[in-house]
Amino acid sequence: MKTGKHLAMLAVCAVVLWISRFGPYVCSALPGFTSETSSSWLAITLNRLFLILMLYLPVYDFISLVTYKLGWEAKFDPLVVYEGEDSVQPISPKARRVLYVVDMAVVGFFLLPLWTKAAYCG
Repeated sequence: MKTGKHLAMLAVCAVVLWISRFGPYVCSALPGFTSETSSSWLAITLNRLFLILMLYLPVYDFISLVTYKLGWEAKFDPLVVYEGEDSVQPISPKARRVLYVVDMAVVGFFLLPLWTKAAYCG
């Protein structure tokens, strides 16, 4: 089922990228930090990949929770996140929730405007 969750996570990220074009962003009203981006294929690709990387953990864990709640899996199986390179203990659930909030804030306030500017306003 892990492969299915990874594919579902990629599908959710693709939907987020596609739906972002209908978001409340207007090219002239995007924040000033997006003016440095251009609509080159490199900017579009890098913005898309970084957005997917930032969404990976919360979306994968959400899909794991949904599959567990629907009874498709016997236990909740989130991704394991460690504190650092030499750490053998995964981060606590409380730190994980803080990470989700920070992750979604970075995506919503920084990465989606960059992606929208590069992909649709160039």
